[in-house]
Amino acid sequence: MTQETQAAHDSGSQEEINVQDAASVARWSQALGTTDEALIAATQAVGTRIDRIKDYLGAGGMAGDQADA
Repeated sequence: MTQETQAAHDSGSQEEINVQDAASVARWSQALGTTDEALIAATQAVGTRIDRIKDYLGAGGMAGDQADA
């Protein structure tokens, strides 16, 4: 399990996403079950902390339906 996946499953994780690193964005998008675009939009709305991003994306952070958009 990757660091990103572990943080994605931890409801209190305060890990942060480095949005300047495309590989990091891709790993976090996969871990959170969303698209890169949705993840970037979430960081612009609530910042780079995973706990806030998961709240923003909804569904307990595992926004699987976002990946289909």
